[in-house]
Amino acid sequence: MDNPPPPTPPSATPAGWFPDPLGRYEHRYFNGVTWTSDVSDGGQRLVDPLGTGPGYPSGRHAGNGLATAAVTCGAIGALIAWVPFVVVFGVVLGILALVFGIKGLRRSRIVGSGRGMAIAGIISGILTLLLAVVGVVLSVIVFRAVADFAEPGPVSTVVTSCTLDGRTATVEGTLTNDGRTMHSYSLFVTVDGQVDAITIDDVPAGGSIDWSTIVRTRGVLDECGPTLVVQGPFPFGIEIDPVTS
Repeated sequence: MDNPPPPTPPSATPAGWFPDPLGRYEHRYFNGVTWTSDVSDGGQRLVDPLGTGPGYPSGRHAGNGLATAAVTCGAIGALIAWVPFVVVFGVVLGILALVFGIKGLRRSRIVGSGRGMAIAGIISGILTLLLAVVGVVLSVIVFRAVADFAEPGPVSTVVTSCTLDGRTATVEGTLTNDGRTMHSYSLFVTVDGQVDAITIDDVPAGGSIDWSTIVRTRGVLDECGPTLVVQGPFPFGIEIDPVTS
């Protein structure tokens, strides 16, 4: 049995663009007598390859892929938007979720499906962008902490003594803050390839503080010969290796 033709507006209806009665596109042109293959989607004019016959071209318009894409982008974006530095990708996904969600919502009026997913995509896109604000703040905090560690500012330190006892080296010295503000430091003392890290907090501007540490060497040494590297405070108290140029 042949499929019935699409409904036709009353003969008194003038030619013009109307919502597609076949549901394949947003609008279809009615020439005043019958429906034509001239269609439009998202403001773009197209030609329906199926003409005015029933069915979907390869199922292209049968679902609402835009709504699905909106939810997917929004969900992934919300997971990563607050993460420092990864926030950039979260912002992109949040914007895509909004764009796809809005287009998917329009599509749902045509195909009759995906409305809920489109709305969820819009909401998750907005949430992702809000979380991105947190991500930006955390990125700034992490960057500053790492920058303070890498650049300790004007500082000098000298070794006042180094005593060997078997495979143990006791190293003492003085650290001076040559800057204009109070600062904290991480001091790395190396003897025979073995490193010990010392945390020196709140040294006033122009002030000095004595320090000492014990380093376990790999063997019995004839000479001590310690080397020193001064960095800023460990980021968030996490001990990491010194930054060397």
